[in-house]
Amino acid sequence: MLTEIQVEETRVVARFDRMPNAVRDEMVKVVQVERLVLEALVKRKLSGEILNVVTGRLRRSIFSDVEAPGDAVTGTVSQSGDVPYGARHEFGFTGAETVAAHVRTITQAFGHAIAPRAVAVRSFTRTANTPERSFLRSSLADRAEAIVAALKGAVARGISG
Repeated sequence: MLTEIQVEETRVVARFDRMPNAVRDEMVKVVQVERLVLEALVKRKLSGEILNVVTGRLRRSIFSDVEAPGDAVTGTVSQSGDVPYGARHEFGFTGAETVAAHVRTITQAFGHAIAPRAVAVRSFTRTANTPERSFLRSSLADRAEAIVAALKGAVARGISG
């Protein structure tokens, strides 16, 4: 029946020869719970454990979903693509980046306060070195054993009826 449960870097995969409805129903329940627990852990890591909150935008971009088409049950915890710096923190980044020309408001000159004034800043290239601060993959790694145990329990409950 259950051929294998495998924890990969970004997902947990359970393989079955076939999946009876009782097992499928139990798996859906467990995956629903585990994806919520994993989502909460990711958001906790983004609330000061790994990254400190500035605007909360990255934390709000985390979402989870469960899909159960046919014999498959898939739980996903991910980050929406509207926060581009999420991947930079998750995987780290070292390299050159170009900063576009922009306008900056200055309120100090040579250490003395001045009336706010807009100053044009030209485009420039800088070297960035952002260390990896994984919040998604590390959360999955933290929960992997519990998720596998919960999936095995769901299979056992589904088989026993």
